[in-house]
Amino acid sequence: MKIASFITARLKSQRLKRKVLLPICGKPMIGHLVDRLRLSKKCQQIVLCTSTVEQDDDLENFALKEGIQCFRGHPDDVMLRLREASKFYNVDLVSSCTADNPLIDNFSMDELIDYHINGQFDFSISKNLPFGTFTMTVNRISLDRACEIKDSSETEFWPQYFLRTGQFNLGELIHNKIYSKPHLRLTVDEKLDFELMNIIFNNLYKENKIFSLEDVVKFLDNKPELKKLNSKVNQKKPNGIKLKRNLAA
Repeated sequence: MKIASFITARLKSQRLKRKVLLPICGKPMIGHLVDRLRLSKKCQQIVLCTSTVEQDDDLENFALKEGIQCFRGHPDDVMLRLREASKFYNVDLVSSCTADNPLIDNFSMDELIDYHINGQFDFSISKNLPFGTFTMTVNRISLDRACEIKDSSETEFWPQYFLRTGQFNLGELIHNKIYSKPHLRLTVDEKLDFELMNIIFNNLYKENKIFSLEDVVKFLDNKPELKKLNSKVNQKKPNGIKLKRNLAA
């Protein structure tokens, strides 16, 4: 079985322009994410999945410099892009994350992959980790099936086609972690998110040494005022899903 880590990324963000390439401690934010994904003991490959739009050329250039694969597909149909990338690289199992999450926890990612395989699930997700630190796991054949039942090319929130249709065998992993803090926001959508991320890295980052999610949680627990910095940032709500007529509820 071939397992790969897929990063979905675009440079079209409006709230914080070109956010995934903004520098933190001397490297693009997405570079810190790649550093963490490389620690996985389950994934044999990292693929940056972006669009064919010229605006995203800089992401392909980043991938080339970083020594990871880059797949360019549909600008808006993220699920189709993932499916096509999995076919192109002959990947059986995709561990998926987005480029605005530079603190993905590699240990939880690998735990989720094992849980997914052992449970023979179609799609699996972690439930109790800080927002922005977990991945999702999905089979290539499940992506095929989801693409067949959808009736829209707007699939930015593609996991909803697994979570809300009742068509798939879902796995939800509750991690036994001391950093089980689902209300802690560690993603980057807006300026305040980026400010918090800079503070975290400026205090914990050392070149050639990757700090852990446990380190992050302990740091913020000791400085609780920092948790308030981005606590009022509104997470973008998923759009409604559209199914082909004979499958719609």
